[in-house]
Amino acid sequence: MIHINSSGLYVSLLDPRIDIDKLGSRYCTGGYIWQVSNAAGRSLLSGPQFPSQTPPVFDGQGMPEVFEIPLGGDKAPLGKDVCVTGVGFVKKTSDIEPFHPRNNPQVTKFCSWDIEHGNNFAVMSTKQSYENKSIELRREVRVDDKIIVSKTHIKNTGNDEITLRWFSHPFFPLNANLACGKISPNTTPNNMRSNATPSPNMPNVSSNATPSPSILPQSIGYRMDDENGMIFMKEDYPWQKGLFQLLNVPETKLSFDIPHPVCKSIKIECDYNVIRCALWANANTFSFEPFLQRVLKAGQDSEWQISVCFS
Repeated sequence: MIHINSSGLYVSLLDPRIDIDKLGSRYCTGGYIWQVSNAAGRSLLSGPQFPSQTPPVFDGQGMPEVFEIPLGGDKAPLGKDVCVTGVGFVKKTSDIEPFHPRNNPQVTKFCSWDIEHGNNFAVMSTKQSYENKSIELRREVRVDDKIIVSKTHIKNTGNDEITLRWFSHPFFPLNANLACGKISPNTTPNNMRSNATPSPNMPNVSSNATPSPSILPQSIGYRMDDENGMIFMKEDYPWQKGLFQLLNVPETKLSFDIPHPVCKSIKIECDYNVIRCALWANANTFSFEPFLQRVLKAGQDSEWQISVCFS
């Protein structure tokens, strides 16, 4: 693994050249944050099978990130390779449409990353191509005091436009009262640079949309405190099997305030408009999943980041 640190945090990232046993078809292999520990050595992140040292690669742990739409090859016949952004070539073994790595777990060739790292940062870069589609992808993770910033930069270097749909999937440990967190607009100044064109296939959500009266729809497993907006996992739900829940959020930059059993709380800030957001939990962990979607024409690039503050 690759380790970076600050005065308050110790961050472990998977090394995509070495930690092959922990990598699969789902998560971006560069900049994959496997665990974060505090100064006392206590783990601050979790996972669907945590504390297993060898979780299934599809489940993973820590703060992985996902590119859902392949770069190319998803319409190819069974048995052919599909190019999954940030992963490499994945064998198409399922006829379920649309193509998704969850149904096609066999990686035939991982992409190759150039890696640079210092005491408090790691930068991983790769190039991928499929027919007329090509990209340059750069993943950067930095830690400063108690803040981790995970930044992605992608450039379309091919002739065809590409569609990106990406989300962060951070896993947090459960606390005593099963509180997950609050969601609100992110008011931090935005310094993101992007030449991206909005996707015509985005969900029908306006950036000027009026927020739903409740972020949480009626749910069999989650509830919300109407007074303070805190979302909880219901104690009587069978959490061993897990539960995915789409949330009602406007298309805007979001912040998440998350209670934590070790540090006081965690604050996540997205510097991009979240096109949809989900909450997933099981008996070991929970995760908010803020999605981004963009279209890049030939020569265009885009950059975004997630920042996580452990207070």
